Amino acid sequence: MVTRHNYRLRGRAGALSAVLCVTAAALGAAAPGAWAAGEPRPYRTAEDAKKVTGTSSSADAPKVAPGLFTDRIEPGEEKYYALDLDASSDVHITATGIPDPGTRITFRDGLKVTLQNTDGDRCDQGTTKGSGDTAFPLSAHAARLMGDPAGETCRTKGPYLVHVVREEGDNSDPSSWPLELSVMEEPGLKGAVPAPRPGAEEETDDNNTRPAVPSSAARTRKGGTGFNDARALGDGVWKDRLRPGETRYFRVPVDWGQRLYARVEVPNSARQDDTGSTFLPHGFRMNVYNPARSPLYNEDFRSYDGDGAEFDRYSNPVRYENRFLDLDTVSGTRFAGWYYVAVTVGPDMVKPFPDGTPVTLRIAVKGHPRPAPSYDGDAAAAGFGVDGQDREMAEKGLTEAQADDNATLRTFGWVGVGAGTALLLVLAAWLLLARRSAKAQLPAQVPVQMPAQAPVPPAAQPWDRPQR
Repeated sequence: MVTRHNYRLRGRAGALSAVLCVTAAALGAAAPGAWAAGEPRPYRTAEDAKKVTGTSSSADAPKVAPGLFTDRIEPGEEKYYALDLDASSDVHITATGIPDPGTRITFRDGLKVTLQNTDGDRCDQGTTKGSGDTAFPLSAHAARLMGDPAGETCRTKGPYLVHVVREEGDNSDPSSWPLELSVMEEPGLKGAVPAPRPGAEEETDDNNTRPAVPSSAARTRKGGTGFNDARALGDGVWKDRLRPGETRYFRVPVDWGQRLYARVEVPNSARQDDTGSTFLPHGFRMNVYNPARSPLYNEDFRSYDGDGAEFDRYSNPVRYENRFLDLDTVSGTRFAGWYYVAVTVGPDMVKPFPDGTPVTLRIAVKGHPRPAPSYDGDAAAAGFGVDGQDREMAEKGLTEAQADDNATLRTFGWVGVGAGTALLLVLAAWLLLARRSAKAQLPAQVPVQMPAQAPVPPAAQPWDRPQR
């Protein structure tokens, strides 16, 4: 079963392995995925993702299931994967293509993912495109929603197909891309599916009145390379420094009824009058993704002219019934959980910021948490919900792996306390038994007769002395 927090419990290593890893780190072992200084860090796929090889024909497509899978895809190539579905759950599939940082991708490059039944009927389709002649991870999403009135042909139990196509344009990146496939299964509801709320489509980013921008002291939080190692953030002001062409990911817990405000800022650069124009058409980019890794917006790069720049987004309130609305910006906010904020800086930003581009993120989660819908199953365990541990992770700025390590160490701590207590009890019992055994083996005590002493003669008197 898929577990919460981006499959929090999926394929966890044993406690002993975790301790060995911690020990290796303490001894100075190199961290996995280490990258040369000054170069943009590439996206890190999940360490426990299963490797599959999609096929060009649906006839012999490899099976996938709730979890994470990795493959590779060439320009213009298409891949098929087989998926068995029940007749009650919603399913969410996201394909993420990963070009090398620093390569050139255009608005013609992209990914398309389609979920279809074996008769060829399309259940859903999602596409994503490049932007700014700059490489960054491209995520496309498709879903099977049981309450969707337009999806009657995809409600039955049985085999389905996931079809992924890498679209290419002129002068596209010729290299093979790593491909990460995320499959999440969301339980159905008990009872009727709620109808969309009137006016929900008017609560979009364009119509929202922005909340007060967080203004606390900025704290440093280094973002992750992708969804799997995204750094948790809570309300506040956070800063990081990105290498040219790099993308960094952060995640924020957003509960039912809440909405996410995210703002990225790039400061002004030092004046260099002899370098000509400082205008860069492809300066930086920010996008927001929901817990199923589906992008909420189709974002372009923002220009930068040296005087500083900022960009923000304010999501719709998270409601189950949003999923049946037409706008992606609204339908994407259809479940609670970890929402992701990805920031990319263009390669040309090395000109104003040769030591890396400093960025500031201002994050605010607005609204009071609402009760979760009446799921017929544990939606939070499947990754669709927020709990106290999530908020603690956001407060401490933990990645998923760090949270798992902390949980393992806490478990070992309690095991150690318990083992120590048990050992003391065993030692006390052993000592008590040893004393009793020794006492039982002693011979019966016999009274010891002291030897009779000779009578002591009386002291001589003066008159008893012999006379001379």
